Amino acid sequence: MSRFPLRLLALPALALSALALKGPSDPLRPSTPEDGVGPLTRRRYWAEIEDATHSPEEVAAHWRDHLPDHAPKWLAWFRGLDHPVPPVRRGDRLWIRMLLIRRGRVVIEHVDPLGFRVRTLRLHPDAGTSDFRVYPGEVPRRMILQIESLLRTNSHFDRLAYIFGVHAAQRRNWELTLLSVANYAGGRIINRGHESLEMPQLSHSYALPDIPVGTSPETADHD
Repeated sequence: MSRFPLRLLALPALALSALALKGPSDPLRPSTPEDGVGPLTRRRYWAEIEDATHSPEEVAAHWRDHLPDHAPKWLAWFRGLDHPVPPVRRGDRLWIRMLLIRRGRVVIEHVDPLGFRVRTLRLHPDAGTSDFRVYPGEVPRRMILQIESLLRTNSHFDRLAYIFGVHAAQRRNWELTLLSVANYAGGRIINRGHESLEMPQLSHSYALPDIPVGTSPETADHD
């Protein structure tokens, strides 16, 4: 059998790989799920803690400012794109090296006392948002740590990479991140898990306040 047809079949894969490594022409533009391909997917990871030694507000602030320390560097290496971190504030952009080879950029879209949300920029394997949240429990010193992503893959190359193994690395990254944050919170984990849903329309379990982008809560209160 001639090798020529096999070479033709390999060309699209090589083209996709080259495009992924090169990156988009507008790498720092915020992206939405509409920029991606494949199904819209909500992935949620959580850990429930009891007998915590830090308050939910302390845990949320430490998580945001020390995300580069909580994430395992061999899976997701974070650093500040605009300035060294900490601190991490609304509007800050972060540089990410995933699996030591894949580039990613995100922006801090929202910050509040119990969590923060990041949005992918065009230079990222996914398109959408991830919400990092601390839910206070019904009894003192109990809380739930949650990471919830609402994303589509950024390209057909990234979709294939996700199907063939990146999903496992992504899940392990966030599971280890939750364990690290839980260690800071103190106490012990009494329940943890993850779930993934693919649907035409999904929303985060925590809805952001209705404040225009670029306006602070303080400014909005005086309008």
